[in-house]
Amino acid sequence: MTIMRNRSLGTILILLIATTVLGNVACSMPEALPEGAIGNSGRYNYSPSVIEAEGTRQVWWCSEGFNPAANSDSDAIYYQSVSMGKPDAHGPVLVLQETPGAWDSAYTCNPKVVAGVFKNPLGDGQTYTYAMYYVGTALLDGTNNSIGVAFSKDGIHWRKYPQPVISSTSQQGYGVGQPAVYNDDHKSALRVFYEDSYPTAHHVAAVSNDGVHFTVQGTLTSNGLDPDDPQATWGDISYEPKASEWYAVFNLPLRSPWVTGGVVERGQYGIQLYKIPQDALLTGSSPWQPLSTMDTNSSGFESNFIAGFVHDPYGNLNLATRNKVEMYTSVSYPPPKWEATPKEAGQSADVRNWILIPMEWIPSVEATLPLNRYFNGTVHEVTTGWISPNSGFQLESLLGHLYGIPFQAAVVPFYGCKAGRTDYFVSLDVGCDGQKILGTEGYAYAQPVGGLNLVALYRCSTGQDHFVSRDPKCEGQKTDKLLGYVLP
Repeated sequence: MTIMRNRSLGTILILLIATTVLGNVACSMPEALPEGAIGNSGRYNYSPSVIEAEGTRQVWWCSEGFNPAANSDSDAIYYQSVSMGKPDAHGPVLVLQETPGAWDSAYTCNPKVVAGVFKNPLGDGQTYTYAMYYVGTALLDGTNNSIGVAFSKDGIHWRKYPQPVISSTSQQGYGVGQPAVYNDDHKSALRVFYEDSYPTAHHVAAVSNDGVHFTVQGTLTSNGLDPDDPQATWGDISYEPKASEWYAVFNLPLRSPWVTGGVVERGQYGIQLYKIPQDALLTGSSPWQPLSTMDTNSSGFESNFIAGFVHDPYGNLNLATRNKVEMYTSVSYPPPKWEATPKEAGQSADVRNWILIPMEWIPSVEATLPLNRYFNGTVHEVTTGWISPNSGFQLESLLGHLYGIPFQAAVVPFYGCKAGRTDYFVSLDVGCDGQKILGTEGYAYAQPVGGLNLVALYRCSTGQDHFVSRDPKCEGQKTDKLLGYVLP
């Protein structure tokens, strides 16, 4: 099955297995991963780094691995290669793990790999083809993280530089992490972008001529990021050379345990794709431009987070040739049942259910999203996104069209929400009126606009569930509120 989500500047596609299989799997890790997915079955898989060249994708990511030297299970880095269009693959195979007694003795995770020509970085007289920047710490509580580097000739066998190349800025807090890397000259002139938790979350750019010694260049702007989460963490950043633009994919916030039956979800509920001109990355002279959102509302998965771009060996996106941005996103697979309780849905996001799913964004002239009303004989669901194939929902009506991102005066966000087991509803509140957020449906107008044939939409209540209607009297039911005005 392909789930497709139109956006104002593009289309999101998430590659999954057949609907009939997807809808019937239980909320535990399946023995076999869905087609196109990557990961270790039954273990967490997240924070991917992906290089594609000559029809082959090389993927590195963080998962759980046993380290004989430390006699423990811990964060470790795995590798898999995939020949595009062919069934053959190599891996997963564990390629990097913690070093007992060293600065990264507790955890080794969050890899980002770039190709280049790295001459004698370890003082062994060797020239290496790949550099991997990863996050590590010696503390079991996961604080005081630093960024290190390892070098390889084949992407599988690695040798570590003995000390961090970007050190923690806060011994009590998280420190630094989630690096992304770009090779300016295809040799060893690198830019590394990373998160710094001190004093508050922000993103830093640092440069190096040898891949080992870095100088901080500045702080990335937050101008234009989601006002509901202006200090968002991210998954990756890559460069599009033809337009001289940076693309980045940021995480939406974590859900509160108050709305997940007390379950602490460790994976965020969605991601947002942005781009920004190169000369504005540090200055903020132009804001980040939102392009797309993928969340529970659009995918069905409880968690969708820490995406990594598919790029060439040096960190470039191939948008000009392929006309799409490709990535892998960590999701909690399979999605919860449509009538799951908040606790059951939260439990489906258990770290053992995290796998990597391919996803792509295709620029298009399609500007709007259809807001559809569904009914399964008992309750309604109104959404621009995913409908569970086993829910019995049938399309009842097309209510209108929302913009995928704010557009001119259409800046009123419609949020998809859920209360209890089956009460799906639309809210204007990012907090979903104290209930669980599924994600963003799209954007509407606050009032009529001259020259546009807009229709008003109202939120209605039956006492059992909610629905949306064009009728201000809610078709004989209770009218909760006017939501906004949308294109027909």
